[in-house]
This record gives sequence, structure tokens and C-alpha cells, in this order.
Amino acid sequence: MMRHRMPWLLALCISVSACLTTPVLAQNGKHLFILSGQSNMRQPLPDAFKASVSQVFGQDKVIVVTHAHPSQPIRRWYKNWIPPKGVEPDEKPNGTLYDALMKRVAKAIAGKSLASVTFIWMQGEADAGQGWGAVYEKSFLGVLEQFTRDLKRDRIHFVLGRINDYWLASKGVKDGDVVRAAHVKLGKDHPNGDWVDTDDLNTGVNPWGIYEIDGGHFPTPAYRVLGQRFARKACKLIDPDAQLDDRHFGAVFCDTADDIKSHQAIGKKISGTKPDAKRRGGGKGLPALLDGKYGSADPTDGHWLAFPPTPKGVELVVDLGSRQSVTGIGVDILINKKAGALFPKSMAISMSDDGKESLLSKTILSGGGFEGLLEWGSMDLAKGP
Repeated sequence: MMRHRMPWLLALCISVSACLTTPVLAQNGKHLFILSGQSNMRQPLPDAFKASVSQVFGQDKVIVVTHAHPSQPIRRWYKNWIPPKGVEPDEKPNGTLYDALMKRVAKAIAGKSLASVTFIWMQGEADAGQGWGAVYEKSFLGVLEQFTRDLKRDRIHFVLGRINDYWLASKGVKDGDVVRAAHVKLGKDHPNGDWVDTDDLNTGVNPWGIYEIDGGHFPTPAYRVLGQRFARKACKLIDPDAQLDDRHFGAVFCDTADDIKSHQAIGKKISGTKPDAKRRGGGKGLPALLDGKYGSADPTDGHWLAFPPTPKGVELVVDLGSRQSVTGIGVDILINKKAGALFPKSMAISMSDDGKESLLSKTILSGGGFEGLLEWGSMDLAKGP
């Protein structure tokens, strides 16, 4: 059972997970993965990453260490950082976040033999905004050299997340294009590196409960997808010939309704608040929400259901018919002031398999709501061992 409370024009979709199989790769020693960066290296990205690589290598063969901090430039990791010409940065010391990260690494690998080391990096927004893109590539290679030296490795793999398209020069971010290009160049040119795209993941409700289109951060489901993208690239760097099981990387993020071809709730039973029968499409009733058809930007196309605002909100119950592992719940919402279709103030989702509800999430959507999704300002945005 699933309950939604939301006054809007909408359609619903639900996706489920596949069962994962046993590990497919085996090597002597453990595989160390170091995840770091700014606030976009946040949960659930690390957990999704760890789950995927553990399915590939085996949980007992994987060590994942994560340490991230919001709004920090790469100089906080690179000890020998030199600013671009004409730049006089603040007097804060370089490399302090690297030292903190390495303390965690040292603790996690003490007494263990390593088969490989892979660095996962989601950072660059601060350098783009400061206009420090000219030294970004050299700085990242400097961080990589620090790892190589301190871990006494001949080779360290790395995967970079290119900062998303919120950070473009055309949007006022001084060196956004420069840093994005550096991420791609490093990932393509370096023999031990790769990169992942993030431009399709940053539309939706951000960690502060605010809906954004092409925002600087990502919705929670997108962080899971990003974690799995990093994991897939990392596994292929370690073993280029590996035949990876796609079920280990099956998280889905739908940027638009056009991305949804099918879902588990199509044709299932739905009950709850009745739609406005006077509005076009309302005569179809609630089953229209689960017919697999999605509305266009035209509120009169017949695929939308209208729910007038009420003090109690809108409550919908979808019966999947059996216990299932749900990995995603999507809501297609029309925002059209002329048609009176406004964005909801909040949404709550709960589930049940015995008639007793269990709240999954509650998010304020129309502004500034903070639901405890991160520890802002903490050194533990994404916690490691």
C-alpha cells in the first residue's frame, strides 16, 4: 500500500528492483575505493556505489572510504596548490581535507593487502565559481600523485564526475566550462582514468526539498544512479574484460515522463481522493493515473487529472497486489498557472504490506523545507568507515 498526499494534476509510476546475483570477479587482496569531493558526494551515492562494487567483487573484498565537505576548492586536497596568475586566495592551509581523508584510509586498510586502489571524485563546483579553472587539471594530477606516493602504489585508478550543466559559463559561473572540460580531458586522456556525465540527473527535488530544473545538486534517486555510474566505471578500470551484470547497476532516474517505458504499477488497483470530473480527463477516474500514458504540456490533452486544493490534500492508495521491492516512485506533475495547476506544497510517501503504514519520506516542495537529508556543514556529508 502506498499513500500520496498531493494537490495537483498528476500521473504515477512505480519501478521495482531485480534480484542480484553472486560476485563475478575474484582477485587476491582487497579493492580500496576512496570517495571524496564537495557536497555532491553525498548519501545515498556512497551506499549505492558500495552496494554495486560489493556485488561485483564480493563484500569481503571491498573497502570503501568516503570523506566529503561542501563548498571546498581542490586546494583543500592538493598540498602544493599554486593559484592562477593574479589570484590571492585566503590564508587557509592547503591539503587539510586530504589529510583528514587519509586518516580514514589508513584506519580502514590497516593490516590489509590491497589488490587495487580507485579514487572517485565529485568536485569542481567551487573552483569553477572562483575562476580557478586554469590550474584545475594540474591540481587534480597533484592529488593523484599524493595518493600514489602515500599509498605506495604504482597505479591508482580514478573516475571523475563532471560537474553538471548548472555550472556553465553561460549561466554566470566564471570557469564552469573550463572545469567541465578538464574533467572530460582527464578521464579520456589518462590511462588509468575515466569520467561520468551528470547533466541528465539534476532536475527534481534537491536535498533541501526545493524543486529545481537543472540545479547545482541532484535529487535523491539521482545520487543512487550516480553512485552506480561511478561503480560501473571503476569496475571496468580494475578489470577491462569483465562482463558486468547490468542488474548490479539498475537504479533509474527519470528526467522526464518520456524516459518511462513501463513500470510495475500499470493496471494495478488505485483508490483515494476523486479527481475533478468536470475537467477534461477527469471522467476516466483514478485508473487513468496507472494506464502508462503521460500528459503533454497541454493541460487539455486528456491525460491529466485535476485535484482541487483541499485542507486535507490529496490521498491516493496504490495496491501492487503482492509484496515487491520498490526502488523508485515517480510523480508526473503539470505546472500551469493559466490552467490553475500549481506545484504542491508537500508530499508524503508511505508503504505497507499488512495494512499498517510506514512513512518512507516527507518532503516540503514549495520552498526551503529541510528534512534532515544531509548534515550541512559537517565533515561527514557522506560517511565512511
